[in-house]
Amino acid sequence: MKPLTPKTRSAIVYGHNCGHSSHTIAKQLGCRKTTVNDILKRLCETHSLTPKKQTGRPPLLDSPAQQKLKSFIKENNENCQLCSKIIATT
Repeated sequence: MKPLTPKTRSAIVYGHNCGHSSHTIAKQLGCRKTTVNDILKRLCETHSLTPKKQTGRPPLLDSPAQQKLKSFIKENNENCQLCSKIIATT
């Protein structure tokens, strides 16, 4: 799921302050009701609209590198049998 823009987060708070339900806000903005509720909960707890920092290990390969790896494996049937050291060197 892609992160929400600051404009969308502000629209959620504005809709809540106007008295709209979470369902109505979600329908108008094209997101889920739980997303709206999470934004409002975070606003009440931290008094901030900034998203949480992503936790966990970052990916080893970025998107372009992942695409290159996929295309290398798919271009030849024998490539799927190669070990990771050989793939890394090629």
